[in-house]
Amino acid sequence: MSATELAPGERAPAGGDTHSGPTLWMDNEAWWVYGCHPSMAAAYARFHSRNRFHLRMAMSQTPEVEDPAYWEAELARREAAMQAGQAVHLVGYPKTPSASPETLEIGGLVSFWSIEHGDFEGCTFSILLDRFLEGRGLMYAMAEPAIREVIARHKLHRVMATHLPENLRSARLLRRLGFAVEGYARDFLRINGRWRDTVLLSRLVE
Repeated sequence: MSATELAPGERAPAGGDTHSGPTLWMDNEAWWVYGCHPSMAAAYARFHSRNRFHLRMAMSQTPEVEDPAYWEAELARREAAMQAGQAVHLVGYPKTPSASPETLEIGGLVSFWSIEHGDFEGCTFSILLDRFLEGRGLMYAMAEPAIREVIARHKLHRVMATHLPENLRSARLLRRLGFAVEGYARDFLRINGRWRDTVLLSRLVE
């Protein structure tokens, strides 16, 4: 699959110019992973719609996240941040036994936010996985190589992450990914209108 091919399940932009479409970022046994692109807006909206309850501990479930128009603008901003070296936003399509490039939906999202250099050399990491794919080790298969590649490409020293104290599944995954707990912050994030305490973690490059 070439780097200029469209993401599975996505149509070519108007005019048929596939060279302006999503770029294949990583390909392994479990996933096709693309950089985000505005043409994925409808798929992003469907992902958030079918995972509305499932993602309640990861992010605020506001109505706009199920609106393709919201994602067209947001993905354009995220794509620009990637091109500027300020972030990496990855979209995973799972290679399930019944996988078909024409019918696949987004299965996982991995993001590296606010990449900074100078005295810091770090970023913030987040993950979202479709509820139907949990318990198969798929997020680890997408996130671990992505973390290693982003660290290498951007020459980072620290990747930071957070999770709510009760989100034990995320806690286990982050520890498996090499993150260590560094603290506990009170009222750190406002999720669904409520300020929440948060566990703070980092993965360091020695």
